[in-house]
Amino acid sequence: MLLLASSCVAPAKPHRISQDIPEPDPRALLRRLALDVPEGTPVSTDAAPAPPLAAAPAFVAAQTADDAARALECLTAAIYYEARSQGPDGERAVAQVVLNRVRDRAFPRSVCGVVYQGSTRSTGCQFSFTCDGSMNARRDWGAWDRARLTAEAALAGEVYAPVGSATHYHANYVSPWWAPSLARVTQVGAHIFYRWKGAMEKALTFRQDYAGVEPGVGADVAVATDAGGVTVTYGNREAEAQAETAPAAAGVTIHRGVAAPQSRAVRASYVSGVRIHRGVTHDAGDEGDHEPIVADET
Repeated sequence: MLLLASSCVAPAKPHRISQDIPEPDPRALLRRLALDVPEGTPVSTDAAPAPPLAAAPAFVAAQTADDAARALECLTAAIYYEARSQGPDGERAVAQVVLNRVRDRAFPRSVCGVVYQGSTRSTGCQFSFTCDGSMNARRDWGAWDRARLTAEAALAGEVYAPVGSATHYHANYVSPWWAPSLARVTQVGAHIFYRWKGAMEKALTFRQDYAGVEPGVGADVAVATDAGGVTVTYGNREAEAQAETAPAAAGVTIHRGVAAPQSRAVRASYVSGVRIHRGVTHDAGDEGDHEPIVADET
């Protein structure tokens, strides 16, 4: 499963993967990264020197209140799950990558579309937390609030200059196959950041306008059970706290702030046409927290 971003919690026995792969032509690279480029987008195969690293342009967008709220929720989730252990600069760097992707022709034109891209593809998700079960664990609300402040600043136009136009990163304990095909920018905390090389950067980077519309629903989604009339809002701390102490009734198991009928393994919602699994039913004795799954290759 292809993952372009990895949680920063190192696995017990990290595996290093190093491969000498000939640098593919740009369109082959995009296909291997499971990225789509709109028809007619010029992607030159001509070599070109990389321009000097410059700060990304500020992300300022006109949105409705609902779209702004969804963008904030999705960006907060990306920062929280990808970089909450990386300190303020590490969080700002991840936020910048997400917003750089929104304006890159290889990625969706919305914040939520970028964050949840590829969650249902056989090739895997672009950000591992959207498909590895990390969102089923109890949140650290203090860390979530800090991530939200970082997201608010980035969406209001704050720029984290050190990562420039970076659109990719990986944890420093893995060596993904795609890294030699991109230009390394810098390392912030445990993440190493990359941008497109040469003419490919010129053809894709900051060549797309933000759509201003956030499709689907964000992470705060009401999930209703099939019995008992219980409704729990995922991502709402009051509802989550109530759900953690609620007794199971009428064949309903409450777990991790999500109510799910025992007859089904998961309850799903949709973000930008992507099915996002919110929770899994567990036996009554399963009370332990679940560690997020960390991919060896991002």
